Amino acid sequence: MKETNETTACRITITLDSAELPVDQQARNALLTEFRSRVGHLVEGLRGIDADQGDVDVSTGYRYAQVPATCPLCSERLDLQSVHLNNENGAYASAKCSDEDCEWSGDAVYRIIDLEGGESNAIESSVLTGDITPSYDPY
Repeated sequence: MKETNETTACRITITLDSAELPVDQQARNALLTEFRSRVGHLVEGLRGIDADQGDVDVSTGYRYAQVPATCPLCSERLDLQSVHLNNENGAYASAKCSDEDCEWSGDAVYRIIDLEGGESNAIESSVLTGDITPSYDPY
């Protein structure tokens, strides 16, 4: 029979869209610090979640995820070869561990996380300028 009190470490993401925040950086930082503290107190008070305020991160803006180009088995560098575009939002590259004793191989998965361009020589992030909005999808 499986133990019902068993736990595993997980990431919990809370997204608050369209929050009206002060433009003044000092006032914004103070508000975010207070928000982090209040969320931290709520987390500490929940039974079944072993976390403290140091585990709570509050930031503004969009975030992207990335993983290192290292082998998931032995942490050596991956050799990436032959990029293949897919028909949606990204590409795949054949990946092989650079360690001759490790036999891991697979695909590195790429996604478009931003579009950068601009008028003249200034390159601008389309996400930061608000021209496009990223979507967030679970794995």
